[in-house]
Amino acid sequence: MDVLVNATTLVKGGGIQVATSFVVEAEKAAVSDIRWHYLLSKQVAAELSILGVSPSRVHVLDGSPARNKICRQQILELEQRISPDVVFSVFGPAFLKFRSPHLMGLGNGWITHSNWLAFKSLGSIIKMLKQFAGSVYKGYWACQADRWVVEAANSRLGMIRRLRVSPDAVAVVPNSCAALFGEAEVPDAEFPELGKPVQLLYLSAWYGHKNIQSIPYVAAALKDIEPAREIVFVLTIPDDEPGLAQLNADAERLGVTRYINNLGRLSLADAVKLYASVDACFMPSLLETFSANYPEAMSTGRPLIASDLDFARAICGDAAKYFAATSPVAAAESIVELLRSPDEWRRLILAGRREVAKLPTPAEKYSSYEELIRETVA
Repeated sequence: MDVLVNATTLVKGGGIQVATSFVVEAEKAAVSDIRWHYLLSKQVAAELSILGVSPSRVHVLDGSPARNKICRQQILELEQRISPDVVFSVFGPAFLKFRSPHLMGLGNGWITHSNWLAFKSLGSIIKMLKQFAGSVYKGYWACQADRWVVEAANSRLGMIRRLRVSPDAVAVVPNSCAALFGEAEVPDAEFPELGKPVQLLYLSAWYGHKNIQSIPYVAAALKDIEPAREIVFVLTIPDDEPGLAQLNADAERLGVTRYINNLGRLSLADAVKLYASVDACFMPSLLETFSANYPEAMSTGRPLIASDLDFARAICGDAAKYFAATSPVAAAESIVELLRSPDEWRRLILAGRREVAKLPTPAEKYSSYEELIRETVA
C-alpha cells in the first residue's frame, strides 16, 4: 500500500511538531505493507534533519499550497506519479482536492470552534472580518476530503455542526508529547523560594488568538502586585515576526522589558531542555484545539497557569491554575497565588503527571493514525 503523507501547509506552530512526530514513529514502526511517501514543508524537513531522521521517499516543497498555485500543481502531479492508495494530510486544509481517498487532520480552531474572545483579540473590525472570511474559505477546503481526524471532542462537534460532515467520518485522536519528552527524565520543578528569579515559559509561535500580546500587561500587573519578585516570561517568537515589534514597544512603554526574554525560534530537539530550564508554564491562549504545550508542561513536571476556558479545562482538568482569560490582573494574581503556595505548586505537578498519563504515547498515536489510514482505503 502506498501512502502519501502531506505536510506541506505546516510552516510554523505546533503542526510542525505533530508532523515530525508522525514521520519519526512511522519510520520506527516500519510496517512491511506500507510504503510511505512524505511530502513536506521545508520546516518539517528541517526538524527531521535535526533529529537525524532520513526517510527514503521524501519530497520537500519550497512554498505552501495555501497561497501558491504552482505548489498545488506540483502536489497533484506528484500524486499522479505515485498513485497512492490514500493521502493523509497531517493538518489541513490542503487547499486542493486529491484524486485518491483523502484522510485529513484538522486542528484549526477558527474553522471548527472559534469564539468571540478569539475574534476580539484581533483588535479591529477589519481584522475580524478578514479572519472570518479566511475561516470560511479554509472551511470550504477542509471539506474536500473523505474522512477527518481531529484532536479533541469540541473540534469534532464543530466539524459536524459548522461544516455539516457526517459524524461517522470524523475520528478523534488526542494530541500528546513527542517521543523526546517520554525519553527524557526531567526532575519536577522545585518551588521557587522568595528572592529566586522565576521563569514562566510560553512556547508558541505568534498568532493573535495565542494572546501573547497580553504578556507585557501581565508583567506590569505583577510588578505592582509582587514587586519583590523577579518574574520573567520566556518566549519563543521568531525575530522576523511582525507582532514582536509591538510586543517590545508595549513592554518598553510599561517598563517591563527586563521581564520578557524572547529566545527566538526553537527546534523540537531543544524543547525538552527549555522546559527543564524554567519553573512553570504560562498559557494565556484564547483558542486551542489541543496544544501540545499542556502535556509537555505536565510531562516535565512544570506547573501550569492557564486561561479559564473550556478547551483548557478539557485537557488539563484540575492540573492547572486558571485565570479569567481577558484579564492581565487576574493572570498576575493567579501567578502570585501559586508562588505563595508550595502545596498548590506540588499538587499541580502531581495532577499534571496523572493527566498526561491518560494520553496516548507517540507510538499509540501513530497506531491510531495508521488504523484510520487503512480504514480510509477500505
